[in-house]
Amino acid sequence: MVRKPVADPGIDETVKQLNPEKIDRVIKWVFGKEADARFRTYVETCTHCGLCNDACHYYRSYKRDPSYAPASKVSRTLGDILKKKGPPDTESIKLYARIAFAECNLCKRCSMYCPFGIDVSYLMALVRRICGLLGVVPQYLQDQTYSHMYTSTMAWLAQDDWIDTVHFVEDELRMEIRNARIPLDKKWTDVMYSPHTLEVNFKTNLLSNIAKILTVAGVDWTMPSTDGWDGTNQAMHAGDYETMGMIERKHFQAALALHAKKILTSE
Repeated sequence: MVRKPVADPGIDETVKQLNPEKIDRVIKWVFGKEADARFRTYVETCTHCGLCNDACHYYRSYKRDPSYAPASKVSRTLGDILKKKGPPDTESIKLYARIAFAECNLCKRCSMYCPFGIDVSYLMALVRRICGLLGVVPQYLQDQTYSHMYTSTMAWLAQDDWIDTVHFVEDELRMEIRNARIPLDKKWTDVMYSPHTLEVNFKTNLLSNIAKILTVAGVDWTMPSTDGWDGTNQAMHAGDYETMGMIERKHFQAALALHAKKILTSE
């Protein structure tokens, strides 16, 4: 169970601002208001049989260290909280954050092998939710969530940057496909394409490639020029469900405003 120390201001500095009252309030809110009946049933049903262990790539990558086993992660986070008579201390919160954010990516592979159907990813998402409400989130992930809050994109892209990039990619596309267009705000199309932020920020060749495919395939498609074009949602990973909901509402509102039949998202 020995871990190499990892410094992360999003976790290390934030926990210094916590107090037992806030920790207790957040845990009671998540357990009492947001966690459903599956929560305690899953925690109490697990027999630590180990059938899910080899499905976890963390467990296999770390030479089958039992502390990386899915059941162990649940036991060392939610199980630890339930055993305590009072709120966890800040060092425990740091441990929960490390396990939830750096030792599990909620892939659900372990759940496929559980004889009781326990959804470990759901349980670890609860841990992320607790950490998210406490603000104890890795800095890069917190920064991307803040970006979603203020710009509706993952990488602090202004709206005019988005439109300028589309025009730039369209100009390059026409060098290969005569009269090609990347339609913005075209209504009543079959598809609204929602790119990943990186397709607009660092990897514009990917946006160009999907535009080629849709154009040559004769797909009737468009993209919105307004907020809601970004198909990413880092707030979901940070346990910030409020921002997550805001992002998804903008996403679907953009498609509804354009009367698109389907939403096509990037990788």
